Amino acid sequence: MAQQRQQADYLLLLDTGDALLGGGPLGEKTKGEAIVAGMNLMGYDAMALGPKELRLGADLLRQRMEEAEFAVLSANAVFTGTEDLVADPYVILDIGGHRVGIIGLTRSPGKKPLTDFQVLDPEPALTRTIAEVKPQADTIILLTNIGYRRSLTLADTIPGIDLVIAARPGQLPSMAVRTTETGTLVVTADQSMPRHSGRRVGRLVVTLEPDGSLSGETWASVPMDKRIADDPAMRDLLNGYR
Repeated sequence: MAQQRQQADYLLLLDTGDALLGGGPLGEKTKGEAIVAGMNLMGYDAMALGPKELRLGADLLRQRMEEAEFAVLSANAVFTGTEDLVADPYVILDIGGHRVGIIGLTRSPGKKPLTDFQVLDPEPALTRTIAEVKPQADTIILLTNIGYRRSLTLADTIPGIDLVIAARPGQLPSMAVRTTETGTLVVTADQSMPRHSGRRVGRLVVTLEPDGSLSGETWASVPMDKRIADDPAMRDLLNGYR
């Protein structure tokens, strides 16, 4: 990651969620604490809440969010029986003099119900949040784990989104795509598989135009394999949890 920061004028490090649990024994053993610590070390900017984070329960999730040195976001996860959001719906970051709004959106937990939380319909939540973010931001990024195909539909239906970073496709697209109606750029980096999270990282290089639009995109889903040397600081941090 240090090398990527040296190569880019500006870099955003983002995660679509379902990251703290289910990816391996260390996350399970520490209830996500080691994963948050690793993300802090890497300098993450934002993460969308996924159902796996919500399964930590209210107390543990609050603790993990307090430990996080990055924004943890969801515009549609609320505490059960209320309209109170579990996390901030968005964050505004300054990137090279541009205001970039990042919105988080959480997918439904499916058949296994949540104890402390519920997940609302993403479309009205996203529409409301975009209306709030638009006056504050030059560029809007949607960070979501609701699924690649549904993300394409939302991006093509709801105007105002410049980039969607999605998750959980049936198959891994080999390129960035732009939606037909809105021209929104959509990418996804990894396939969510038990104990297989984080095996790939997406690298999107774009030009941020003066009007906040994105152009000249190049995209790659990069395998995190033995060709990449272990970072000593990360190795020491994770060994401390083992």
